[in-house]
Amino acid sequence: MHEPRRVPVRRPLLAAAAATAALALAAPLLGGCNLVNRMLGKATVNLDKAEIKSMSVDIRKERKTICPREPVQMAVFADVVLDGESQPKSYETWSGRDANKNDKLDFVEFAFQSDLGQFDKEGFFAPRADLLASADKEFAIRTVFKKQPDKFTFTTKYKPDYQCIKGGGHGGDAGNPGGSGQAGESGHDGQLGSDSQAGGTGSQGSAGGSGGDGGNGGPGPHVQAFATVVKTPYYDKLVAIKLTGEVEDFLLAPVDAPIVLRATGGPGGSGGNGGSGGRGGNGGGGNPGGQGGNGGQGGGGGRGGAGGPGGSIELVFDGRYPDLASAIKLDVSGGPGGEAGAGGGSGSGGSGGNGITPSGSSSPAPSGQHGSEGTHGPSGAAGKNGPDGHASSHAGRAADAFQGLAGITPLDGGGGVGGSGASAGKKGGGSK
Repeated sequence: MHEPRRVPVRRPLLAAAAATAALALAAPLLGGCNLVNRMLGKATVNLDKAEIKSMSVDIRKERKTICPREPVQMAVFADVVLDGESQPKSYETWSGRDANKNDKLDFVEFAFQSDLGQFDKEGFFAPRADLLASADKEFAIRTVFKKQPDKFTFTTKYKPDYQCIKGGGHGGDAGNPGGSGQAGESGHDGQLGSDSQAGGTGSQGSAGGSGGDGGNGGPGPHVQAFATVVKTPYYDKLVAIKLTGEVEDFLLAPVDAPIVLRATGGPGGSGGNGGSGGRGGNGGGGNPGGQGGNGGQGGGGGRGGAGGPGGSIELVFDGRYPDLASAIKLDVSGGPGGEAGAGGGSGSGGSGGNGITPSGSSSPAPSGQHGSEGTHGPSGAAGKNGPDGHASSHAGRAADAFQGLAGITPLDGGGGVGGSGASAGKKGGGSK
């Protein structure tokens, strides 16, 4: 009598089965969908039949101001009596992206609106990047609780700040990466022999294709910059920079913060990887078995593209504030060269053919030898760094470039750039 065949059960299958059984048992108690959402960190607070006792709105930022080039997340706080409960509990929306949302208020319950930016589904506010759009006005954000808009609608206001402004300009375009080489084709298997005929030799695998060269980085832009010191309705003293030429921009920054203007070359594209060599063909069976074919050589990696040349920046700073020349750094460095493409892997040798023992013989026929492994392809060369561009700065009537800008008033004083401060009585912020 044969013993029953035992089929091994893999541990991951047992774990999955146990988890499924646990879900099936718990579903009637907790609700299947709710349980799954909780396991996934998506079990937000259900406000369908809840009683909202109080609600407030703010931004998740210690400094209650908004920098025009930095997203900030909204925050809603509420004291809520949930369906089936008697006492209120405090809840709030989640913090950060890809956060655990269990027992948090869902942002879909609220509508957010501002003339100075857009909101995403995670409650993040992306302000308009144009600094002039908010230089003379606060960021007004309207928040509406959709289920009770007549009772819970808020408008919070935040003055602009410029702590996130670290510089301006941009670099040249990056070079395109090189394409990978094609893998070599496998060799053909040797012909089958017989118990009296040797098996055929497998053919060699073909070499892998070479990786393509990376493209060269683009040149940095040509920029003219004007810098002076200004005031706005919210700040007594700020550094203002206007960029023209191939980059058009307007910057405001604290007077005690370093600023970097860039016109750098673009990085070279990386070289493509070489294709792997083809596998050698297997030897045919026979007496003796045929030899396996050798593996093909891997293709060579592509050359990295050259970095683009740096551009040019001419800085005209207000001669009344000579410290601006050292506070504003100019970067016109050439782009870095692209990385070298890796050589393709070697093709494996084909297996030797099986020996076919003649009928009636007690001596087994010898098997064929395995083919040799191919050689690994050579790596490409890294691209060269691009040459640096040209930067210059000199004093001039820079303040003339800022006349007529809404909310911007060039200062009349001279000397050092000095300290900064917000105008008295112009504090921003929102209620929590």
